Amino acid sequence: MNLNVKLYGMLSRSFDDYDHSKGFDVVMSKGASIHDLLIHLDLQNESVGMISMNDKPIKKESRMKDNAWIKIFQPIFGG
Repeated sequence: MNLNVKLYGMLSRSFDDYDHSKGFDVVMSKGASIHDLLIHLDLQNESVGMISMNDKPIKKESRMKDNAWIKIFQPIFGG
């Protein structure tokens, strides 16, 4: 399954030569979940806030769709 992943906030600093305008392409096995993707990218659960697939919010347990656009945001803090 082919995905395009974009990272927001400080998350992109973990990847050399990350280009936010393009994101990066990831290949995962059919039926993989967002949780599987986070493990594949070595992103810790506590460093991840909201996640969307094709511009719709989804849960970490959700299964991904082929050719999906995945956006991963860091948690937002403040007051």
